[in-house]
Amino acid sequence: MLADEEFWRLVAVLGGRPEARDDRPYERLTAMLAEESVERITGFAETLAFRLHQLDRRVLAQAASPGADGLSDDGFLYARCAVVVAGPAAFDAVLADPAAFQRFTTEEAAHAESILDVPSNAYERATGKEWDHVEEYDYETGANEQWW
Repeated sequence: MLADEEFWRLVAVLGGRPEARDDRPYERLTAMLAEESVERITGFAETLAFRLHQLDRRVLAQAASPGADGLSDDGFLYARCAVVVAGPAAFDAVLADPAAFQRFTTEEAAHAESILDVPSNAYERATGKEWDHVEEYDYETGANEQWW
């Protein structure tokens, strides 16, 4: 895993705007990581997975979907990606107050799912090999048993 300040510094390249439908920031981050060591690329992947796992909480899923329809499992994952893309202040705010999560559940914010491809794309660009890394923390919806 990367140190917090390093992880958030890299995430800041995305501009803190999870609702933007612009792939260029994700491409910039991918290119930056591709210039780093394999250990740093996997470190980014591990830290990203850990942060998404931390946000995998029933209380957030409930705050996100007060109606009967709610978010799909993928929609909830993408909303968590949007929180990470928004940066450390947003991340901390959501953990402190689940109601703060609602603003990340829009269709526009779902574009933040692009962060999920950054480590694998960077690895493949850097090494020419297929990404086969499996992160220690599962970030799929409902995987954080402690909070479900």
